[in-house]
Amino acid sequence: MRRRGPDRVNALLWATFAQCAVITALIVPAHILVQGVLAPLGIVPAFDQHYKSFAAALANPLVKIYLIVLFATVFYTFGHRVRYLMTDLVHGYKPVFGAIGYGLAAIGIAAAVYVILSVP
Repeated sequence: MRRRGPDRVNALLWATFAQCAVITALIVPAHILVQGVLAPLGIVPAFDQHYKSFAAALANPLVKIYLIVLFATVFYTFGHRVRYLMTDLVHGYKPVFGAIGYGLAAIGIAAAVYVILSVP
């Protein structure tokens, strides 16, 4: 009989979740502070109030990478939390909830990447 080893897939999913949660916890408050508080006060320039400045900012590849990382980490964290929330609420359907949670995250990431890369 084969000896059962550690669940590597589950460990990889948790490690990825931990890294995405840390990145999300660092990036999202800084983004809200800069674009939601400091920009309206006039302390830093806001790029999202007019289409010209927004389009010029999105033309920069570093801004696109930043936004893709921002959305990808947020959506993956969301998908992982949905999976384990649903698993705790209803027992016995862990693979189904995994597919739902990570599927929603994949759809959100794909939509964000498509929108960000299709904007000129």
